[in-house]
Amino acid sequence: MTENDETSYYDPIGHKLERLTFGWTDYTLFTFLLGVSMVIGVYFGFFKKQDNTTDYLLGGKTMSFFPISMSLIASHISGVSLLGVPSEVYQYGSQYAACIFTSFISCTIIAYIYLPVFYKLQLTSTFEYLEIRFARPVRLLASFLYSLSLVIYIPLIIYVPALAFSQATSIDLHLIAPLICIVCIFYTTIGGLKAVVWADTVQMTVTVGSLFAVLILGIRAVGGVTEIWKIADDGGRIVFWNMDPSPFARNTFWGMSVGMALTWLSSIGISQVSMQRFLAVPTITEARKSIAFMAVGMVIIKWVSVFTGLIMYARYHKCDPITAHVVARSDQILPYYVLDVAANAPGLPGLFLAGLVSAGLSTMSGGLNTTAGTIYEDFIDPWMADTLDKERRAAKIMKVTVVILGIICVAMVFIVDRLGDIFQVSMSLTGITAGSMLGLFSLGMLVPWATTKGAVVGGTVSMILMVWIVAGAQWNMASKRLFYKPLPTSTAECLEGAEVILNNHTVDSTASIDSSEMIIDEGPFILYTISFMYYTLIGCLVVMVVGTVVSFLCGAPDLADVDADHFPPIVRRFLPRKKYTEVSLHSVPASLVTKKSELKS
Repeated sequence: MTENDETSYYDPIGHKLERLTFGWTDYTLFTFLLGVSMVIGVYFGFFKKQDNTTDYLLGGKTMSFFPISMSLIASHISGVSLLGVPSEVYQYGSQYAACIFTSFISCTIIAYIYLPVFYKLQLTSTFEYLEIRFARPVRLLASFLYSLSLVIYIPLIIYVPALAFSQATSIDLHLIAPLICIVCIFYTTIGGLKAVVWADTVQMTVTVGSLFAVLILGIRAVGGVTEIWKIADDGGRIVFWNMDPSPFARNTFWGMSVGMALTWLSSIGISQVSMQRFLAVPTITEARKSIAFMAVGMVIIKWVSVFTGLIMYARYHKCDPITAHVVARSDQILPYYVLDVAANAPGLPGLFLAGLVSAGLSTMSGGLNTTAGTIYEDFIDPWMADTLDKERRAAKIMKVTVVILGIICVAMVFIVDRLGDIFQVSMSLTGITAGSMLGLFSLGMLVPWATTKGAVVGGTVSMILMVWIVAGAQWNMASKRLFYKPLPTSTAECLEGAEVILNNHTVDSTASIDSSEMIIDEGPFILYTISFMYYTLIGCLVVMVVGTVVSFLCGAPDLADVDADHFPPIVRRFLPRKKYTEVSLHSVPASLVTKKSELKS
């Protein structure tokens, strides 16, 4: 399974740092899992044909809550979580573990604010809500934001597992990424939602299984949970109650429980990916079961990722592969660690990397499937003539759309390769559109007096502001005027009293990275220094505040005239009752009353 390299060395306790690669068993299992995804697509595409939009987008509304929950978890937990979170914990500590609050806060809000509205209206596209609540321009704005977020984010999702696979195989990631995308495009295009959901379920099962297998092997390799906790605590990696209220601190308890909760609300609560699955179950009770199951499942998997980061630190705390340049970048440390601890478990590294790739496939397939539906519903359907075969043509158009979007995402992977730390970049890029979209839906559901003008102005201002902040922050980071230093690591015990040459880099074996929060040189503009954890929150608040103010300035509507179905129960109870037209009662002539009495008798 491993191939030794000249650039390898031992630390004082006998641990060997070396270049590690796949064996034939790993390649076999990896190929097998991708093959299963393709078979699922073929089955639902050719043997369980879906010739209308209800079948293709909603699975015929016959899905049960379990596969829907697994698909939701798989779509949400991408390679950014599985690969980025352990690396984040390894470098900056375990503050991400506060995601337990993130999960239950966001899922509770989804179940009782957003879900009741979408389920009652039974809309194929969540953006259709914005049209019936406001007007078509608001819907088109949201559709544009969603399409932009796809173009920005999906290439990152594909890049992450391609980067991991490249570390494990030494194959150029630009050869791997197109292959991964082709498989995903194939089963998404042919199979529709059912293929996506069942492929997600299979992939998620493999991912979770391999995650726990690697977790157990790592615990055994380091010497037990107690030893891991002690080493991590001594190294300052145990962080949970960092209550610093400053929005400029990189990540705190508030950043996770408030900032991240808004990000999850945007990615799950108003996402077409999620709502498409919620509406695929027969009742709202089943949909809420899916949400509850998803909340618990996400916390478990996220915590496993956090603890994996602590295990990696415990294993390499005196011999850091990142500082020693055994791995090219920090995001590759997890696949290196897996190849290391699973050296005596043939096939497990391949299975784990297949899980990482599957996570990327899940997110990409969900994004492609739902974006195809969004583009068709919002930009193509209004121009389609009503014919007998309209539904059949619609399914074909959406399949072609999936292929086109997939090709664009493959091309964008080459640009993503130039970006920095995966976790931080993903949060930053998400913040460009996530806050604006969440703000539009929240404005519509929580502010009854909001108007179309308020929504359009608020959404536009929010998007422009967030592009400015994110672009400015990224430019300052690229120019080294703004950056975050990780917590201390060391190569002191890799090779005592000597320098090691690895991958053409010179590393001082006694060096360690100094610890500090944020290093600012020459003072960038203050908005650029705001933590990326709050980008979605800022974008959402801008829409809500600006949208509300503009609505009042342009003339708020009479609340008695708004449709109560457009609001969740918590808002609906405060709306005034509908006004009814009063009809005057005319007196009945006495002769008619006498005649009616005679007929009765």
